[in-house]
Amino acid sequence: MTWINKRDLFMDLLRRIASFDLFRGVPAEKLRTLLETARLRTYGAGETILGEAEPARAFYMVIDGQVKLSKDSPEGKEQTLNLLGPGEPFGMCAAFAIEAFPATAIALRPSELLLIPGTAMEAVALGEPRLLQNIIQILSERLKEAMALIESLALKELPQRLATFLLHDLAGGGAGGANRLALTISQRELAKILGATPEALSRAIRKLSNAGILAVDGRVVRILDRSALESLAGEDERG
Repeated sequence: MTWINKRDLFMDLLRRIASFDLFRGVPAEKLRTLLETARLRTYGAGETILGEAEPARAFYMVIDGQVKLSKDSPEGKEQTLNLLGPGEPFGMCAAFAIEAFPATAIALRPSELLLIPGTAMEAVALGEPRLLQNIIQILSERLKEAMALIESLALKELPQRLATFLLHDLAGGGAGGANRLALTISQRELAKILGATPEALSRAIRKLSNAGILAVDGRVVRILDRSALESLAGEDERG
């Protein structure tokens, strides 16, 4: 773990985090205060960053790489909750409200994270309404995503869940273009997000491919019939 004590590194991080949603609009002097207490840590692909029920009193911010948040059932089944990239934080609830982290955080790729002590975040947030507003907004978006995930797993069949996921990525400006996605994760990881086995996901992809809705080449997905994909996801019913 590296303390941020080199001026060039410090200033580069200051510029980068100022553009992140969590810190947007927060005065530079407040960001400096946070960085002075923060540390950088690197993780290898597959390395556990924070375990479920592990004590956590820090904010974690992804600077580079990709992090997965997941939960394990008593039977050992893993459900992916979130995929986080650069600029996305986690550990907010543990830093402020509870001692134990409610999920497991794992680096999917070599990743660099900024760790800010919860006490430092709390002290700055109490005097900076914009930071509190940003935290509330991010937590609200995460809650909305969690509710959508619960609805999808409970009420939708796998092809519908896959269609919803692909459309969500397209709407979020996923790499590749308007009707082309370059997935950042393997099909095995995608299956965990969708609450399915890799074999079941392969069958669902084959079904949509045979129907002429999409074509898959490795991690690249081309949407051939977007209206059919939207109909399958149920978007036409929501208007």
